[in-house]
Amino acid sequence: MDAQVGVIGLGAAGSAALWRTAARGAEVIGFEQFGSGHDRGSSHGYSRVFKSVTPQGPQESALAQRAAGLWRELEEESGESVLHMTGGLSIGKPDSPLIAGLEKVAAETGLPLEYLDEDEVRRRFPQHVVTAGDIAVIDPASGYIQPELAIRTEWKLAQAHGARVVDAAVLEVIPQDESVLIVTAERTYEVGTAIVAAGAWQRQLLPFLPLELTPRRATLSWFAPKPGKEALFTPEAFPAFTHEAVGETGWGLPEFDEFRVKIGLDFTEGYEIVDPSANRKEVEDWELARVRAFVAETLPDLDPVPVHSGGCMITMTPDEEFTIGIPAEHPRLVVLSACSGRGFKMSAAVGDVGAELALTGTSEADLSIFSPDRFANETISIGATK
Repeated sequence: MDAQVGVIGLGAAGSAALWRTAARGAEVIGFEQFGSGHDRGSSHGYSRVFKSVTPQGPQESALAQRAAGLWRELEEESGESVLHMTGGLSIGKPDSPLIAGLEKVAAETGLPLEYLDEDEVRRRFPQHVVTAGDIAVIDPASGYIQPELAIRTEWKLAQAHGARVVDAAVLEVIPQDESVLIVTAERTYEVGTAIVAAGAWQRQLLPFLPLELTPRRATLSWFAPKPGKEALFTPEAFPAFTHEAVGETGWGLPEFDEFRVKIGLDFTEGYEIVDPSANRKEVEDWELARVRAFVAETLPDLDPVPVHSGGCMITMTPDEEFTIGIPAEHPRLVVLSACSGRGFKMSAAVGDVGAELALTGTSEADLSIFSPDRFANETISIGATK
């Protein structure tokens, strides 16, 4: 046996699983084909939104809150700073899915929110174009995470706890009665339990599971403040935001490095990626047309022509929820897909849950809606991506 636990894919969830498994004293080996903090999958982009309250439901909010504690533990143990709290601003109509979803989850969880009327939004956040009837909700426990730094730090801490990392692509995962075989080009490894967190490569490695995962193209884009408007977009003045406007749900993060102000859209309608290894880093003009229009109409103090852009991927499920758990027919596997385009904020918790499942077979988290077996007997068509 090469290790008690093997972790396949060391992006957002996998790096966290490697760290949290090693921190528990288990012998663990990780597999990554592209290196630490790479830009070939779904876990790059220099900044990612963090929210403690998510409109998707209390299970995700619980993961986000658990992740916040783990990010702080990571910082304390390493001396790095990866989570930056700017507060989170959500703008929309009172009955919009965004605002109503936040209110529902806040009521269920007891998390505090601050409400602003239309005039207050205009006064406090003049960067945003606000229309008649808009309100805003502020979640003080929101901000942004630096993903590449977080992943590199998780690797460092995991290795300090004794974890090993194999620089190789995994070609096949073979579950057995008492172990799992992990096949690379160089050799085959045997582990007691395998945590599979391979992102867009997940369905290639687990074709025998009813996972219903679809990798889709996504893009990243950054915009510069217009001359003289730089002070409007600092972390102190411009909190992480989500804004329902002009028929879109846009989001953004403040300027804190040379890449400037990051802006994106929830629903990007990205085309399906057949071969994740061939996803382009380069972004074509047509891919940025909608986000440019959103910036021009809702953030007039930004130049609507991106100064940077890059290719990415998101891996969708039909219900746009995560896939976390142990498949009923393969108890030696743990499936971690912090997917559907919003998983990085919770990835520390997802990895921690993966470590629990791999070592004990159970978790204290409510994983009922994330079961990897939930699509076994049904077919659901995939709609808009985000």
